[in-house]
Amino acid sequence: MLQFRRLTALVMFLGVVGQVDANNWNTKEGEIKTWNGLIPERYSPNLETVRHHFLLYNSRRPVGQFDSIPSSDPRTLEFALRKEPYIDRQLKKTYLASYIMYEQGKVVIDEISPDDRFGDFLNNQTLLYSMSLGKSLGSYLMAHAICKGHIESIDHKLSDWPLVSDTLIASASVRDVVNATMGHQGYMKNNETFKASNFNVNNRSIRSIGSLDLAGSRPATKRYEYGQLPANVALSYINFKTGNRFEEFMNEILRDYVGLESRLRFASTRGSFNIEDGIIRANFFATRYDTLRIGISILEDWNNDTCVGKYLKDIYRNRVSKGAKQQVGDGYSRSYGGFFHIDYPGVNDTVMGMDGYGGIALLINFDDQRIVYAHAAHRNYNYKKIILDAVEDGEF
Repeated sequence: MLQFRRLTALVMFLGVVGQVDANNWNTKEGEIKTWNGLIPERYSPNLETVRHHFLLYNSRRPVGQFDSIPSSDPRTLEFALRKEPYIDRQLKKTYLASYIMYEQGKVVIDEISPDDRFGDFLNNQTLLYSMSLGKSLGSYLMAHAICKGHIESIDHKLSDWPLVSDTLIASASVRDVVNATMGHQGYMKNNETFKASNFNVNNRSIRSIGSLDLAGSRPATKRYEYGQLPANVALSYINFKTGNRFEEFMNEILRDYVGLESRLRFASTRGSFNIEDGIIRANFFATRYDTLRIGISILEDWNNDTCVGKYLKDIYRNRVSKGAKQQVGDGYSRSYGGFFHIDYPGVNDTVMGMDGYGGIALLINFDDQRIVYAHAAHRNYNYKKIILDAVEDGEF
């Protein structure tokens, strides 16, 4: 069976599998269905289809990239492992690919999907792709940019950025950006495509957005509008304020401060290869342990009340309501602050979450010193039980 699955992966890369109607999603065992883009999360594809997309998803090759350098002294992870039968069953029956729980300074659960599901694609050195988790990481980098003096404060306005002059972005504060409350909703369709050009936000540099898509724009009501634009703006603004030395800055944080063991890669938007044009895309590739290390660093900053910890507490206190936009894809959290999801149902502790497509979730409990991190290929696992219940009390 394993040889068949690996042969299937090779066939997929050779382009043998054809495109099908996204609405025709019921499949027989072994059949593979493909979409223009991502599997819709409301669909229930079979294992071979999900394996196909998971492989392609993590094998993406961005047109440009920004890499951190591995630390010569990476953050040490301590282990005191226990087995949880329920997690084993989820890994064997659902599209959960990896699960880690961290409590009181130690990794206590560390499991990967079996080889006949996703384990043959995944190990501790695999660079896994995360989309919306990159938004939260962008906020953490923003905190460091403020604390290092590159940016005046979270309430500083972006009017000093020539790329966005005469646009609604110039009137936004950093807080507006990281809370996704820039007032940009009237200029976009589904918060991903510009009405003026019909281009997806990830196919535009900030320079193009400023001169074409949002030229002469003015903000609408500054309400929560989740999407890629604010996160891309945040990272490219950090680049501008660090003198177009984003990679140097990200190494100061990810290599030297967080202590990543492997490289972390941000992708770039399309349309330009010049970093001065604002081309950093808030999606990243990292190993499962390095993603955990980022969560641990966030937890420690909060607990130690560092400058970055004060930023994290500020965005938590000043979170905004999602109103009616409480999405399935983020566990129905009711609030948003600094690109973190907050106020999850049934969770009473102080928790902030990084959450993304396919059921990828990293939630941090600052009260109990607990992190749960699930990497999944599709969101069909028991999110309430192994994410929300687990982060609240460490039990299933």
